[in-house]
Amino acid sequence: LVSIVPDNHLYTKCTEYIKDRKSLSEESLEPLTEILGDSEKAQAILDASKMSMGMDISPVDLINIQMFAGRVVALSNY
Repeated sequence: LVSIVPDNHLYTKCTEYIKDRKSLSEESLEPLTEILGDSEKAQAILDASKMSMGMDISPVDLINIQMFAGRVVALSNY
């Protein structure tokens, strides 16, 4: 994700929306485009999520990532 979205604020907003890469589908394209303001990057994220061979994330880790991403977005908006 960081290679597609290098901006920290947009990265955390994407992380907050995506949660788990397995949850991404074609329906996710429009909300990601709204977050990024770029349909090509949104499509690249969707494509990368389908090809990723990374390890699955545990529910506890996902909760921690979501909480941290929410804090970062809130601080960035402040």
